[in-house]
Amino acid sequence: MSSEASSSSSPPPAEAGDGYWAAREEAAARLEAMAARALGEDELSAEQLETNNQLQEDEVLALQAIYGDDMVILEDKAGLRSFQIFVRYPIPNGTKVLLNLHANGTMAATDNDGSQDIGELVYACSLKHLPPVVLTCLLPRSYPSTCAPYFTISAKWLDEPKVSYLCAMFDEIWTELPGQEVVYRWVDWLNSSSWSCISLNDNIIFVPDGTSDVADEHAIARKLLVDSTIPLMQNYNEKRSQELFLKNLHECGICLSENTGINFIKLPCHHLFCMKCMESHCRIHVKEGNLTMLICPDTTCRSPLPPSILKSILGDDCYMRWESFATQKLLDTMPDLVYCPRCDAACLEVDNDAQCPECFFTFCALCKERRHVGKECLTPAEKISILRERHKKYSLPEKQLLKEQREINELLDVCEVLRNSKQCPSCKMAISKTYGCNKMTCRNCGKFFCYRCNKAISGYNHFWYGDCLLFEDNNQGRRFGIFEEPDDEEDADDDEDVDDGEDLEELEPELFSTNNHILCIGCRGHYCALCRKRVLRSSEHYGPRGCQQHTNP
Repeated sequence: MSSEASSSSSPPPAEAGDGYWAAREEAAARLEAMAARALGEDELSAEQLETNNQLQEDEVLALQAIYGDDMVILEDKAGLRSFQIFVRYPIPNGTKVLLNLHANGTMAATDNDGSQDIGELVYACSLKHLPPVVLTCLLPRSYPSTCAPYFTISAKWLDEPKVSYLCAMFDEIWTELPGQEVVYRWVDWLNSSSWSCISLNDNIIFVPDGTSDVADEHAIARKLLVDSTIPLMQNYNEKRSQELFLKNLHECGICLSENTGINFIKLPCHHLFCMKCMESHCRIHVKEGNLTMLICPDTTCRSPLPPSILKSILGDDCYMRWESFATQKLLDTMPDLVYCPRCDAACLEVDNDAQCPECFFTFCALCKERRHVGKECLTPAEKISILRERHKKYSLPEKQLLKEQREINELLDVCEVLRNSKQCPSCKMAISKTYGCNKMTCRNCGKFFCYRCNKAISGYNHFWYGDCLLFEDNNQGRRFGIFEEPDDEEDADDDEDVDDGEDLEELEPELFSTNNHILCIGCRGHYCALCRKRVLRSSEHYGPRGCQQHTNP
């Protein structure tokens, strides 16, 4: 534990750990001054000194057993025992730090009726962990028989009047228990009773900066300005939260195993997963180039993983691969960016034409051929026909022939892809539907679109109130719903809330029936398997003038 910071200096937030709040050097200097002034005041017999020494040794051992890591044994001063005990308040979640701003700049006052004038309170921050209140003790040889321990209380985030009040309470406890070991009583009072003395309604209130007329040598209080102290408290809150996270046991949300926080990753959305599961999760998707799936594995969250988390999980090689994929994906989403067909350099298009900044080739951004003003682009089939005619008429060099043959093969692949697929309206990725409904989710950009009209959509409302059909045939629609026959008076308006994030094409068939009234297990909406329209009331939709509710599947 560092003890290099003193209370009169202003360390940067990164160094404001327990050593700063303990003020060990300042406390030691004050305790040595107290011991020097009391030197020779109490003359005790050798037997009494031996008894005191044994009582002190037993007390220190007991305190170590009780407070563990929160107690630090310091180097003896002139043969006198010295130690520090850190008191950490178990404060309520979200304790607020407030600033008390008075119009006249005075300190908070107390009226005659005992009510506190809290002035104008301004919110500063919320904390889960406050800096510790540190008790530093130096045990004289006459303790506990005649003298109390020399002590200081360090609370460098509190004003001096409040810290002085804590010191006065220690003096009262010693007065009530003379000749007894009191250190445990002091610490117990700090833990159990002092919180109400330094807080108001479980909130910490800072008054404007000022100086106290009476200096208490036992009290080491705030000497920095409020606007300097609050950032230090926030920094301590973050560091303390991280320390407790690393020490405590947590359950992985994927494999459900328990381990300490040092083997876990805490995402910005506050979900926890073990390192092994997160590493496997991220490496698989980076290897497949599926960057849209680099999200929080929790099914109720799906927040994207930030680059800092990915870098700590993936390692250098895999992270560079992710960076390359992410950069390429970002470039692909830019509508005015195209690549030169000769040197593959990135170019900006203007009115479907572009000029390469590297080789200065001017070309059409649609067909990648030379710029042709006023002429329509050649289709892939026309390009294939032209290239094949060239091969028949002319004797081309082998290198040129291989290049054009590769181009023909690529064009054939494009024709085959476009024949059996649709392009995503957002990123132009070719997507083929093999089964399911017409609401498609692009795995490249994550956007929804209708496979029937190829328009971008937000959810199922496009099918309920538009001209497109959700399913291409009746029986397929039956397999993706649960057949339900509601009462005639049932109002289906209660089920109008649609979960636009659910994709029907991924739902498994559950039941076959002759009932054409369908309750979708994805969006919980009612619709008719015959006309594919939304059903609000079954008594109005089915009947002699409407659809037939029961037919053979």
